Amino acid sequence: MSRHHDPDQFFIWTHNFAKGRHACSYYRIEVPLSLMAKRGEALIYEDTGDGRPDSAIALMYSDIMHQYSLAGETTLHRHRSIQRRHAAEHNGQIMYPPAIIYDSDDNTDFVHPFNTTFAKLGTRGYPDARLLEPGDVLQYDNHEGQPVDLWIDQESSHDGVLFDIGRNLHEMKIRHTIIREAHGATASTRALASYYSDVIGQKNTYVFPNTIVPEHFEHYDVVRKDDKIRILWQGGNSHYVDWYPLREALKTICEKYKDKITFVIYGDKYEWIHNSIPDSMIEHHPWSLYEAYKLKRGLLNADINLCPLVDNVFNRCKSAIKWYEASVWTKPEATLAQKTEPYHEIEDNVTGLLFSNDTEFVQKLSLLIEDADLRKRLGEAAKKWVLKNRIPERTIPGLLEFYKDTRARQKRDLGGSLIKPATMDDLRKLEMHTR
Repeated sequence: MSRHHDPDQFFIWTHNFAKGRHACSYYRIEVPLSLMAKRGEALIYEDTGDGRPDSAIALMYSDIMHQYSLAGETTLHRHRSIQRRHAAEHNGQIMYPPAIIYDSDDNTDFVHPFNTTFAKLGTRGYPDARLLEPGDVLQYDNHEGQPVDLWIDQESSHDGVLFDIGRNLHEMKIRHTIIREAHGATASTRALASYYSDVIGQKNTYVFPNTIVPEHFEHYDVVRKDDKIRILWQGGNSHYVDWYPLREALKTICEKYKDKITFVIYGDKYEWIHNSIPDSMIEHHPWSLYEAYKLKRGLLNADINLCPLVDNVFNRCKSAIKWYEASVWTKPEATLAQKTEPYHEIEDNVTGLLFSNDTEFVQKLSLLIEDADLRKRLGEAAKKWVLKNRIPERTIPGLLEFYKDTRARQKRDLGGSLIKPATMDDLRKLEMHTR
């Protein structure tokens, strides 16, 4: 980045403190901004949190300050200090403070208690989603139906972070203020954008869907040890609530196809699974580092991709990224997804299959297991849809236009408040006045 960059080139400043470490960083920062830079559409500066002295200079010259899911009073104060700045004349050019864009791909107001980030973000109970009060205890019924304490205010912790309901409620209010006072907000789904607008009050929103870069996903057709149908489920501990309700349906499937299928579990493997799926039918792969995720995912060679997702406020704001990723391989997978908001893009029996209850889950998974032609037809149609609608060529131009429109609106609003930088004479007069 040059502090004398071309004033006609659009300039975006972003933070990326966890570059390459998780899917959020990849889909919300690296994919859109790196490709804008590669195409010469924008100049990008990434603040990686290592204290580089030119970061503040880059921010001063930027058009957009892209903020991925940042919160806290320090962030709020920084944003307000930027928004208090006026347009100013510098070397014959009018300089404007950057327009602030808040971005996220999750509704962190409704983090599920099974998610470990609940320690620092949790503000609501489950399943009623009521706001918690200081002193509350959250429980859940384990696989034996016994109540177990999950989070105890001021006692439970994760990775050194104490679960503090009062603090979390305060931080939620700060986060709402940051989102509401930004010049605009982007989200991965229409549900999250609506939440920003209708609940938080940020009216300038744009849906930028998580975007697939096909060349980043390599498929390797490894030699299989048998001819069993491979059924994939992937997810972490936060998906317990989505996976557990299917335990009886899974038993039915296992009894029906015990010599024909293998369940490939990538991520967390729950205790109750042993009571529903025999160990002999499970191939378990623990989570890998995200740097290796796309390669690892391609090596799993799944035939069927399962996307159970219970209908709750948090899940309604999630994206269909698991469906996108399942569809881009050389041999695309057929997806069976729960009929919920994130999967509204799937056309049932055209680009995938949708289920609403246990009975439909068993019926439709049985169809996929028994019919190779159906799997092929659904997988190929899904791949065609994703490569038409969720690749950079289709999604990034709209995002860049949103940035430019927001920037232009901000400049118009600041147009009447142009100030000129103080000269040395001005500073000397000020010095004399203050003695």
